[in-house]
Amino acid sequence: MMQLLLKDIQIQRRFIFLGFVFIGFFFFLLGAFEGLPLAVPAALFSHFLIVLASKSDEKNNNSRLLASFPLRRRDIVTSKYIGIFMFMAISFFLTTLWWWITGFFLPANELPWFSVQSVIISILILLLFYSIYFPIFFMTGSRIVQVLDLIVILTIGGVIILGLRILEWIDINIGLILSDLLRYNVISLSFWISTICLMLIIMSWVLSIVVYERRNI
Repeated sequence: MMQLLLKDIQIQRRFIFLGFVFIGFFFFLLGAFEGLPLAVPAALFSHFLIVLASKSDEKNNNSRLLASFPLRRRDIVTSKYIGIFMFMAISFFLTTLWWWITGFFLPANELPWFSVQSVIISILILLLFYSIYFPIFFMTGSRIVQVLDLIVILTIGGVIILGLRILEWIDINIGLILSDLLRYNVISLSFWISTICLMLIIMSWVLSIVVYERRNI
């Protein structure tokens, strides 16, 4: 398992460095994230590394190579899911490091702002995305991997729109519900949303194992 994670880090080593420089460039020269939560660039960096790792495997036919090794397929799947948290941790750490460094040279109002709520929301959005992304990835492989991001985004968007329509049809005021949620205790709300997202990612992991073990590589 550890070797699979190290393999992903080795593949991404150059892109981790480039992403770190890219975020620093935007911090120092362009101020592209000014006025935005610090979690936004960190989440974008995380997504870039996670998706690139999966696409690199399919592009280089690593899936066939790994399948020929004495590895259980469930270990290959599990390493990808652990990789989600690993690359998120790397991305959030490096982004926070830039934020801390630039704080010595730039005023606070020119830097992204930090909040626990925005970090939690960003992580939950990423978990929701990958709970859909990886089962499709392990089911289809290289056939649609280049456009899989778009497929997942459209799927999530479609589900949200459909859900809003259903709520309208049954006369439920979504605006009132959102207002109540915003007034709800942040810690309790974060706990329940985190629990739901963790359940989704666990269900996604199980589904990915099932489809990948049955897939003909």
